[in-house]
Amino acid sequence: MKITVLYNKPAARFTPHAKNMEAEEDTEESAEEVAAALRTKGAAVRLIPITEDTISETVAALPDDLIFNLIEWTGTDAKYAAQTYDLLNARHAIYTGATKESYFLSCDKVAMKKRLDAEGFPTAPWQEFITGDEMIRTDLPFPVIVKVSLEHSSVGLSAAAIINAPEKLRAFVKKQIAAFHQPVLAEQFLTGREFQVTLLETQRGLTVLPPAEVIYTKGTNVPFLTYESRWNADHPDFQNSTVELAVLSDRLSKDLESMCRGVFTTMGYRDYARFDIRSLGEKPMFLEVNSNPGLSDDEQYGMTVSYKASGMTFADFVWEIVQSALRRNTR
Repeated sequence: MKITVLYNKPAARFTPHAKNMEAEEDTEESAEEVAAALRTKGAAVRLIPITEDTISETVAALPDDLIFNLIEWTGTDAKYAAQTYDLLNARHAIYTGATKESYFLSCDKVAMKKRLDAEGFPTAPWQEFITGDEMIRTDLPFPVIVKVSLEHSSVGLSAAAIINAPEKLRAFVKKQIAAFHQPVLAEQFLTGREFQVTLLETQRGLTVLPPAEVIYTKGTNVPFLTYESRWNADHPDFQNSTVELAVLSDRLSKDLESMCRGVFTTMGYRDYARFDIRSLGEKPMFLEVNSNPGLSDDEQYGMTVSYKASGMTFADFVWEIVQSALRRNTR
């Protein structure tokens, strides 16, 4: 089988001062891992990078292979992802993972929250800020966490993103809008357990793999995944968590499976997805719904914990994604 692994290089906006570059370079590392894994399954693999300046020519020159799509442009670069999807769809390319529509639900936190609310799926109370001058909801529960709407990989998240009182919220919101040139949202900070749930379409149908749990191990006041804890090896919060197989009650296991199946099906996800969930007391709520999550054989990655608990290797897992895409295009 011939497979093209398509991935994006970091956008030009990251190069002047290399800000947030670690998270952006992760895409290329993931693409190399996926390509190597597919080769162990006997596939003939082409690894093809794409940049914001080469979208049209790169897509036009793609061979008629199955495309393993690892495009991850987000933030103000999401327009490049839109252009790539439009060109792939125009040539009727067969590609894995997210559609254009489900991709943009995943990389736009405001759109995601609106859709979750509209469909009746549990998520924390929230408010969008476009200018920072908006009236703060009187029913917004504090503390809140402030997130940049269009970024990924914890970009914009630090200890300062936890706000304990309304009078402190406006200044921080305005600071983030000015820094990232996009809307932000504030949502209730959920203090309970945190799960990463991976779903995979197999020959047996949609499968919810055993959920992983994020366990915060360092004695810090930031029990969530900040940019520094994930990417900055010199920061005291670096690697402030581990990921383990979740130990769940029957009720919680059923709740997680039901809500994740519902979102995957309702929002038109394909092949695989990873959903990030936190609890408020005993009630799990969606934090993020990722339709084209990064792939890696990293032991501290929830998806890795989950597919290994299911008896799969990394190569088995990515091969299942390929098979799902092929089945979808032969019906």
